[in-house]
Formats: sequence, C-alpha cells, structure tokens
Amino acid sequence: MINEIKKIIQNYLNNAKLCSLMLGTVVADGIKVSDKLTIPNELMEGNLKNYVYEGDKVRLIRNYGGQEFYVVEIVGKEFVSKGSTITLTRDGYSYEYTVEEVSR
Repeated sequence: MINEIKKIIQNYLNNAKLCSLMLGTVVADGIKVSDKLTIPNELMEGNLKNYVYEGDKVRLIRNYGGQEFYVVEIVGKEFVSKGSTITLTRDGYSYEYTVEEVSR
C-alpha cells in the first residue's frame, strides 16, 4: 500500500507543471505572452522588472498556480555593471573605459 501511494505521488510530481518558462513582450499594462493573455505588472517579481521598457522581449518563469511571474532575462539586452570594462570603437580607434557608476 505504501509503495502504491509513493508511486501515485511520484507520477503526480512528474506530470505536474510546477513552473514553466514563457516568452513575452512588454506592453503598457504588463507583459503580453499571447494574443489572449497579458500578465499584469502587479504579478511581476524579480530584480529585472525595474529595467524593462515597452517593446522589450522578456523570458519569464511562471510559478506554480500562475499567480507570480519572475522576469529572468531581457532578451537581447546587455547589462553594464560597476567595475566592468567596455570598449568603444570610433574612426578605427578603440577606447577602453572602466564603468565607475551606473544609473537607470
């Protein structure tokens, strides 16, 4: 009996969608993941939610139950952090700069 219960629980966990990865586009009132579904900004979590702008494509993780969504990547956007080095090229010359301060 115990083994049968363990097997039922294992099958349930294997088939349950505890979380899922989604792709969406930022719009004025949330993130549009399909023609019929726009996730409201109030359900968004994560550090990157403060750095998205309208038109950005984002990768989200939907929490079990669909009541929380975590922005895990802004597709195609590179971030610069304090202390990193960037190289700019102009007129055939390359210049390296160390980032001292980053503002939004």
